[in-house]
Amino acid sequence: MERDAILRRIVHLSTPVFLVYYFLPSPLWPGGPSKEIGLLLALMATMIFELARLLLGFRVPGLRPYESEQISAAAWAAIALTFSFLLFPIELTAPVIFGMALVDPAISVVRRTEWYPWLPYALHLAIMLAVIGLMVPLDLRWIISAAAASTAAIAAEGIKTSYVDDDSLMIVVPLLVLFVLVSI
Repeated sequence: MERDAILRRIVHLSTPVFLVYYFLPSPLWPGGPSKEIGLLLALMATMIFELARLLLGFRVPGLRPYESEQISAAAWAAIALTFSFLLFPIELTAPVIFGMALVDPAISVVRRTEWYPWLPYALHLAIMLAVIGLMVPLDLRWIISAAAASTAAIAAEGIKTSYVDDDSLMIVVPLLVLFVLVSI
């Protein structure tokens, strides 16, 4: 496996570390900004770096060649994480973030086999149920919602467009499905 592909998988697998956001104090330090402002500043710094990368044309290790001309998967993921953290509780974001972090790399391995899309779906659902079960009592509503969110995540991953990356879609789409269904 090439070095860039390994780096991309490491970045994917480390995405759940960002859930530490929920445990940060607000304000971040006495007299400092709220954690929400800190998050928006981090996104702003990420987007300024992304703009500089696109304008100046320098290469970032791990990026795919096509990302040299468009917003990178990492920047899209930062946007999705910021959206998720600002608008949703950890009970909803953690399962979809763990799902994206673990299942998207698995899909790249099994996409052209008979295991796709069933194995990624089963893996995503198992992750969703495990993470949800750590945070709330699992009942039929949560199980059905997780099943629907997993279906949405795998479907969203299959969307290939230069307008938005599947890393972002694998967070936002199942998160919205989960939110709507558990809110009913």
